[in-house]
Amino acid sequence: MLSRFLRHPVLLIVAAVLTLFALYEISVRYFAYTGDAYVDSNVVVIASQVAGPISELLVQDNEPVTAGQVLFRIDQTPFALKVKERESALAQAQADLALANDEVSAAKATIASAQAVATNANETLARVRSLAKDGFSPEAQLDVATRDVATANAAVQVADSALSVATRRVAVATADIANAEASLATAQYDLSKTVVSAPAPGRVTPFVIRVGDYMERGTKVVAIITPERRRVVANMAERHLARVALGQRVWLTLGSDPWVIHGGHVTGISPGVARQEGEVQVLPYVEPSTDWVRLPRRFPVEVTLDDWPEDLGLFLGADARVLIWF
Repeated sequence: MLSRFLRHPVLLIVAAVLTLFALYEISVRYFAYTGDAYVDSNVVVIASQVAGPISELLVQDNEPVTAGQVLFRIDQTPFALKVKERESALAQAQADLALANDEVSAAKATIASAQAVATNANETLARVRSLAKDGFSPEAQLDVATRDVATANAAVQVADSALSVATRRVAVATADIANAEASLATAQYDLSKTVVSAPAPGRVTPFVIRVGDYMERGTKVVAIITPERRRVVANMAERHLARVALGQRVWLTLGSDPWVIHGGHVTGISPGVARQEGEVQVLPYVEPSTDWVRLPRRFPVEVTLDDWPEDLGLFLGADARVLIWF
């Protein structure tokens, strides 16, 4: 039999290929390997939240930073002036409220006085009418008393209207104070955003922004690579997904630390990928071809090392090779 294969090289090649294919199909039932893996971690992109020129730049390319460390400052002059303007507007609104409250107090006093006058006029009218019935009061005196009552009642109505107006002025002044306080808070917030600090420790990536550059709101200035969630993302062929599980043991090597095998475990399995680049922004996209060769669809699998060596450092995007035993 063997001599027959030796006499027919084509049969030998076909048999070898079939044997290798069978061994491969058997092997993928027990482990999964991929060289399409890379180092990843959380990246914080720092953008300008207010518009203005950079007045100070306090970090350099690749410099390590701590949480809360100031990275850069934007010219504070216009924002400080805006705060003073808003403070003046608030003081004016508070003064207007105080004046409106004084008007309310004055209107209430006027009402009390007018009501006292009206009460006295009504009492006088009652006495004059009683005397007029008995013939002791002339008709002219009754007319004067009646007129005084009408005048006093009109004064009470005028005082009531003045109180109503003063009360509305208090409401308007109160609303003006609320608006002034909100405007002041906004100005103070914008002023605070002229000083930009690192939200997390890490290393600053190379950047091109320099002192004097004008930043529009939302302009990306620097990025910080943090050690938070240091992991290896392995793009695993879809045929392996049914056997990959969270917590599964993983062996891997890092391009920045070759020939050293690191242990880890699966901490995340992507439930889906975008079929086309940019199709769904929140889903990862894995290029299905390389060097004109169509590859099986692959899904990102996150792997966390059991112990990340302190002297290894963190090189975001560095290559890795991953082996998972089922």
